[in-house]
Amino acid sequence: MNLNPNTYTYISKSSYNLILIIIGYVGLVLTWFFGISDKVFYFSYLTSYFYWLSIILGGMFFIMVHYAFSSTWSVSIRRLMENTIMLIPLFTLPFLPVLYGMEKLFKWLPNHYYWKTHDFEADHLIQHKLAYLNEDSFIFRALLYFVLWNIISIYIYYNSIKHDRTGEIKILENLRYFCMSPMGVFFFISLTGAGLDWHMSLDPHWYSTMFGVYTFAGAFLAFLAFLTFTIIRMQDQGYLKGIVSTEHFHDLGKYLFAFTVFYCYIAGAQFYFIWYSNIPEETIWYLHRWIGSWKIISVLLIVGKFFIPFFILIFRGSKRNIRLLQVMTIWILFMHYIDINFIIMPTVHKTNFHFGLYDLFTMISFALIFVGGFKFITTRSNLVPLNDTELVHSINHRNH
Repeated sequence: MNLNPNTYTYISKSSYNLILIIIGYVGLVLTWFFGISDKVFYFSYLTSYFYWLSIILGGMFFIMVHYAFSSTWSVSIRRLMENTIMLIPLFTLPFLPVLYGMEKLFKWLPNHYYWKTHDFEADHLIQHKLAYLNEDSFIFRALLYFVLWNIISIYIYYNSIKHDRTGEIKILENLRYFCMSPMGVFFFISLTGAGLDWHMSLDPHWYSTMFGVYTFAGAFLAFLAFLTFTIIRMQDQGYLKGIVSTEHFHDLGKYLFAFTVFYCYIAGAQFYFIWYSNIPEETIWYLHRWIGSWKIISVLLIVGKFFIPFFILIFRGSKRNIRLLQVMTIWILFMHYIDINFIIMPTVHKTNFHFGLYDLFTMISFALIFVGGFKFITTRSNLVPLNDTELVHSINHRNH
């Protein structure tokens, strides 16, 4: 197989990428310094943090599925997935401000400002949940999540790079067994737990048995959009040409369409069941999002996260139109932020959607860390796994 080295070797200035990461961290520290006593800061921080983290976690799911089922068509884009999940170490330390601001974020803590005007002991719903919702168990679960995510990402990435050097088929077999092992189950539990702990518990009176799947659907859809956009961007710069074809974009477009429908199914079912049962502790979550400008955001999510991508991506030609697909990935990533904001921010902004300086600076800072980290990791290896015997089949992949 003769490949032009210029198409699979990504050359970039490592020092520039490191500078982006450093600026991102400095931006987070400075924003935290100015907002350390303001509860609004912590909600903005959590929103921006989970937006970028969810893309990494969505990639973690995709790469584990790839190895577990020995996928062939995606071999040529596998390394980009591996580079994405290796960002998890960069996003581990930035969770500390969330722990520091717990008293301002989570109402189930007895020293939360809410209890200055209410009786904590008399709130029976929260009292019944304290076995799960307490500071020690919250921190312990978060520690387990990040340990698990770092183990998964580092194990997959370094074994894949090792296979690039040695070509040992046993390495790929071990990766397959690893992703088919209980690690996959633990990952889903951790992703569900993160959604419950960091999102749903912001309003501890509310609960939904579908929220874990809702979290997963949004994260995976966001990662698919990021991956597709990144590949298109790289091809515009001259990379991956002849390696990733219209057939791969067609498959990615099918995934984008399928999980747009899946997300709508989960979000819609969650709403219908809660609204139909009409239990005050459940419906109040939606009522809070149906006042002021939050009503506009609610409608925007219905139209923007489902109807627009659905009626565009449903056509075969749309999935094979690279520029249209690129526009749709940007739109989906934008709507993903609106979705995360819709989940978190009504807890502090009761009546209207608000995008302030905290939101802007935390979003930009995490973007710099994410982009700088991704580009830095991408310079450390070839863009494709050259020693994988299935690479030639992936390059020649065709939809039928």
